[in-house]
Amino acid sequence: MHRLLEKLQRDHRNLEKILAMLTTQLDDFFAGRESNFDLKIELMEYLEAFADQGHHPLENLIFEAAMEKPELADKRELFERLCHQHKDLEGLTRTFRRSLEGVLHEAVMSREELETQGREFVALQNLHLNLEEHEVFPLLDEHLSESDWEKIEANVPKHDDPVFEAPDRIRFQTLVNYLSEQQ
Repeated sequence: MHRLLEKLQRDHRNLEKILAMLTTQLDDFFAGRESNFDLKIELMEYLEAFADQGHHPLENLIFEAAMEKPELADKRELFERLCHQHKDLEGLTRTFRRSLEGVLHEAVMSREELETQGREFVALQNLHLNLEEHEVFPLLDEHLSESDWEKIEANVPKHDDPVFEAPDRIRFQTLVNYLSEQQ
């Protein structure tokens, strides 16, 4: 497996950790237990800063290369759908973060509405990750040549993971501290 696919899989494991943490925080909040809104907001900011600005653009670059492969012509709709999902997920991430910030600052929003937003957000993220992992990554591994990967690597934007690779202890202080305590 090419190192970029291995990186994407590591990213997915980290994104799954983030989504699991968010789910736990949401479960606590909706059950009336103590919940850390600063942590929830940082989780969403992380998803904006890394998934939406680094991880998904890399995947889009790879999907675009895959769409050029004649042997993957019948999978074009799948790759296009994933690129479209990236845009949709970016909007959902921003919307849910704003909702959390609004609740923190006493904006009027029902618990049910916030819960629906949160649960749908996590479910859609997980469905998206599973589709990439189980259907798309094996296709990429099988059909992209070393030459394809070299072309992709020449255009890969530099974007470190601000929590798991190069922790930004200022911007993501609550999240980095929480992860440190969990280990």
